[in-house]
Amino acid sequence: MLGLSIFISGSLTAVLVSFFNGKMDFVAICYIRTILAILIICRCSIAFADEDRWWPEQTVPKSVVRTREHGDPATKMLVQSIAGLAAKAVNQGQGEEMVWVFNDNHDMKLWYEAFLKRHPGITTNGTLTPWELVNRFAKRDVIKGYILYSQDKSPGRTSDHRDGMDRSVNVATSLAGIFDGVVVEERLEQEAIANGLTMLVDVRGKSQSWCFETYKDRFNRRLLCAQDPRISNLRDLAVAQQALVLYGADEPMESAMNWLEPLSPIAGWNGGDEFKTTRLSTIYGHVQTATDWCMNLPILMSGSDQDQVPLLKKFDPGTIDWNDGRSCVSFILTDGDNVQWFQSSFFHGNTSFWNSPSRGKIPFGWSCCFASLAQVCPVAMEYGLNTQKQNDQFIEWGGGYYYPDLFAKSRPNRDELLAKHASRTWKVMQRTGTRMIGFNVANASSAAAIKAYETIAGQTNDLSAILVFQYSPYEAGAGKTFWVKDRRGIEIPVITARYSIWEHSNHRPRSGTPAKVAREIRDSASGKTVRHDWVIVHAWSYFQQVPGTDENSENLPQEGAPTQGGIRGYEPALWCSERLPPEVHTVTPEELVWRIRMEHDAVGTRQLLEKK
Repeated sequence: MLGLSIFISGSLTAVLVSFFNGKMDFVAICYIRTILAILIICRCSIAFADEDRWWPEQTVPKSVVRTREHGDPATKMLVQSIAGLAAKAVNQGQGEEMVWVFNDNHDMKLWYEAFLKRHPGITTNGTLTPWELVNRFAKRDVIKGYILYSQDKSPGRTSDHRDGMDRSVNVATSLAGIFDGVVVEERLEQEAIANGLTMLVDVRGKSQSWCFETYKDRFNRRLLCAQDPRISNLRDLAVAQQALVLYGADEPMESAMNWLEPLSPIAGWNGGDEFKTTRLSTIYGHVQTATDWCMNLPILMSGSDQDQVPLLKKFDPGTIDWNDGRSCVSFILTDGDNVQWFQSSFFHGNTSFWNSPSRGKIPFGWSCCFASLAQVCPVAMEYGLNTQKQNDQFIEWGGGYYYPDLFAKSRPNRDELLAKHASRTWKVMQRTGTRMIGFNVANASSAAAIKAYETIAGQTNDLSAILVFQYSPYEAGAGKTFWVKDRRGIEIPVITARYSIWEHSNHRPRSGTPAKVAREIRDSASGKTVRHDWVIVHAWSYFQQVPGTDENSENLPQEGAPTQGGIRGYEPALWCSERLPPEVHTVTPEELVWRIRMEHDAVGTRQLLEKK
């Protein structure tokens, strides 16, 4: 876009100079160029406002060459920068080939095969080593040299904000897309020189603040990558899109959030405290994506703006037995906003989630990130929709991770920005047939939250419901329902989670082990009370199945839980459902919603159902 703008500006200036028979001085020409530049910026802003996606677009390559992911961190970083520069060249019409980095991940193999099937015209050109790739793309002038950095050796856990981090690899990655250089750790420098590369810039000892302040006018202002300097993943996308790469809670992170165009995706994950990390991007009107372990996004997202996706299996409200007046409950899994999980291990990685042998035994809600997957990995979403069982229902988890009640509060037009993102999320949901959306909020009952519910609902016209859980604790809403109107004036329920299945939380009301939550559901439905509630099932909490009445016995230490027989995800929800009495039945989330709507407004709900 920048190159096109410069071209247009130059061309129009030439036309004007010609029109005036060349009788224009240097000042006049500069003045015209300035006016044209302003017009171009305005035009780009208008185009941005009309867009229905938030991830960048990637051109489909004509060919793909593969390379295996190596164990050495420095080599991983090198390969990511090669793949990024190849993708950038394809985007700019200066190349035709992209790089696929493969490993032993089963899902990634499936997505690669599915991508090639979607694009049968793409040729595959074998497998090369990293340095063979360097030579291949250097000869094509895609790689113009190398950027030297030093490895981070700070003590502590990955994804923490560690003291003394060396973040020069983030500086190198940021500059790679600007200078067309691969990133080279100092131990690999001699090999880079032996392969004919020359150093473009040495960023050892250079800070992220230096990088931002020196080059911020050259970075993409509609994508920011937050990545731990230990992690190589996702750097191909950052390089391809000329995005700034940062990590940590210190400056320039907040300044960059303010500088970034509103409604931009934050790729990767900034680590540290989850709430603080997400709050920072939220208040500036951006969307977290949890993509820090994603791989090969430039290839998988290429052409996604034109891709067609299948619709999910639609729930038929006509199947509801309205004569059944029992209490009902739905179970919905957390963390569906996590794009890297859906790309790498959700479907086949283990038997806790989609690959559970028990899946389908009970109605179940799967929170999902289909709005993002439709843009960055449509083949994964397509797989989920094609393998969906009758008892499986998908709920879009926010259109990204942000807190609606805090969204864009540091911008002057916060309501307008939330409405814009809600509108484009709804348009993607309509492509997939998803009719429910869930949100994580800072305070579920606050005036700001209710205003946000109204804004979001007002951008939709066939939404079944908004599901809400509070950041801490998830079950704080206690099942309370708010009512807001869609753009047609039809009331939409905003239903808070009443229960949560969460390890070692039996001390909290309405939260804890499957046995404890089952008992609380049973107690709430005793006597003449009829309730319609949903349980949020923490995806990462391990339990062990223990028959009997001891509600604490299902807990076990989380450290090493898998080796001790710990199970998480779908199965604990199944155990809870199996403990419920006959007067409480487990239903799909959408049936739960329609029962709540019928209880609230029988006449209006029947009229809606007659039109379906």
